[in-house]
Amino acid sequence: MEQSQLGWTETRRQAQRTALCRLAFWLIVLGAQLVVSPAHAYAWMIRHGFAECAGCHVDPMGGETLTGMGRVMGERLLAQPWSASPPTELAQFAFGVVEPDAVRFGGSFRGMLTSDRETERTVAFPMQADLYGAAFFDRFTLGVSLGVSRASDRYEHASKAKLIGDVDDEGVLLVSRNHWLGYSLTDQLMLRAGRMNLPFGIRGPEHTAWVRSETLTDRESDQLHGISAAYSSGPLRGELMAALGNLQVGDSAFQWRGYSAYLEWLALRRLAVGASSMVLVAPRDLDLDRGAVSRQAHGLTARYAPWTPLVVLAEADVLKNTGAGVGYVGMLTLDVEPIQGLHLAASYERLDRGRSDADSARNGDGVTRVGKWLTVNWFFGPHLDLRVDYVQRDQRSDMLQAQLHMYL
Repeated sequence: MEQSQLGWTETRRQAQRTALCRLAFWLIVLGAQLVVSPAHAYAWMIRHGFAECAGCHVDPMGGETLTGMGRVMGERLLAQPWSASPPTELAQFAFGVVEPDAVRFGGSFRGMLTSDRETERTVAFPMQADLYGAAFFDRFTLGVSLGVSRASDRYEHASKAKLIGDVDDEGVLLVSRNHWLGYSLTDQLMLRAGRMNLPFGIRGPEHTAWVRSETLTDRESDQLHGISAAYSSGPLRGELMAALGNLQVGDSAFQWRGYSAYLEWLALRRLAVGASSMVLVAPRDLDLDRGAVSRQAHGLTARYAPWTPLVVLAEADVLKNTGAGVGYVGMLTLDVEPIQGLHLAASYERLDRGRSDADSARNGDGVTRVGKWLTVNWFFGPHLDLRVDYVQRDQRSDMLQAQLHMYL
């Protein structure tokens, strides 16, 4: 009798502990839901509670041309406030031009300065000088960008987006990074065709970050032509793209074709987790004539704001290229906004391309590389920001980078 009573008492205690654990779990979830505020896009804008991008950007996955709401939020939540009651006319196109209802205009100029801390060589150049816009008619959306850039064997990014110009003489190129036509089947689903950003990983401006350069998914020039389906509804957003290659340049024998996909779920108001997958195949390799070659990348992302001034961005991808073993690349960023418009960030990146076959050592050597970034990014007014990065990477001298960005 005594033993059965002891057993009953222990069972009741266990049930109480289970109930308390469940209560604590739901209190944590409820607390996470109650301490949020509304908002937008830049990956760290998750701090304001928004994960979807289509409200502020014409591109349903974010970037480039802004909508009217995007311009307003840019002044209200992105830039350092200079007005007691934003939005003002400064939020409009070109600091005060009213756009027609069926048209959106935009543009971006980035002036870049880099300094090699070992050689003390400093170079200044225009990194981006693009105009872009969008037009809407019925259920169709047309997005286009045009810009100028100087070709260089040291800076091959712009060459991939070339429309007119000679890359070899390092002259001025006319480039188009994005141009696409979309049709909205519903308010949640858009079909697109054209040259587009590949849906993969965290979409941000750090095009030289290893998670972007190693997966060929930077917004600077790694876009490919293809068709896609973009979906955004409630907590889910994503895009699946069939890639047909970069039809603006190069021989068709070297074009990357395949698929790229990204899906993100807003688990909590300020926590978004995502998954990416990409497989691209080319009939031949530019350097090694040994038949078809492939590139694969598959990974996970997370964007989390445990506290409004702090955002954690994380991405980890597995890599597999022809001629090399399995590798990986990852990046972790902590972004702190002590006052609106001023961002202090620290990033840690890690890369291992995998060990290569003897005849293709260029793909990877099995050596792990580490990179560290310290960033100050000041959005000192509507349409204006100044960014300074100190980048330290294995097997390369330290770099100090500064860029002034103006967007229309």
